[in-house]
Amino acid sequence: MALKQAYLEYINTSIIDTLGQMRGKRMLEMGNQEIKDNSIVEKTGKEFFTKQGIEHVSVDLNGLDGALPLDLTKPEQFKGMQGRFDIITNAGTSEHVEPKNSQYECFSIIHDCLRAGGIAVHLLPDIDELKNRGRWRWHSFNYYSHDFFRMLAEKNNYRLVSLKIVDGLICSCLQKIEDAPFMADRKEFLGYISRRPIGIIYPDINDRGFIRFLYGPVKFLKNIFNNLNSAKGRESNE
Repeated sequence: MALKQAYLEYINTSIIDTLGQMRGKRMLEMGNQEIKDNSIVEKTGKEFFTKQGIEHVSVDLNGLDGALPLDLTKPEQFKGMQGRFDIITNAGTSEHVEPKNSQYECFSIIHDCLRAGGIAVHLLPDIDELKNRGRWRWHSFNYYSHDFFRMLAEKNNYRLVSLKIVDGLICSCLQKIEDAPFMADRKEFLGYISRRPIGIIYPDINDRGFIRFLYGPVKFLKNIFNNLNSAKGRESNE
């Protein structure tokens, strides 16, 4: 999922409304985010936010564009970052962390790296948008909901600053009120994440164990589906 104008506007608004300004703030970006919007000069999240005066750090196992090659399933790799960041962005990254059980580690990393008073901004595929409108179909194995973010706020003493749908994504800004451990109940946490049987496999993000062997068949079936839809579209236009 690449960043575009609507997503950047949500992130910027979340920062300004809660922290007052961008300049001088420390940001941790989950995933090396590209910008694919012709109206924006910058081509990566790092470029865009650094230009706003933010001290920017990105983490992605691909190590591209200056990203630190850290694993979002391994909290021990983030020990030196605890309480360091004013802003953490999770724009289309956590849904690709596999296996599902590791979603808990991913969100605990976000919690631990965020300072008290800081904000976590999430832009993720929404399960109701998928069910009702077919949005972000096959994008990932994991989908989130309003209830997920309300639970996350309640169990971790976050202030739910905003919660809305933007382009089929559920967008949430959560402000950490105090330094306290991440919620202990892994089963409850995972119970709020909806699981889909088919999703895109991203090398170095969710190609773990047997899941990597699903990439070929899933890609093949997706191509067939797209070709069929294209053929139907051509027939209807003739």
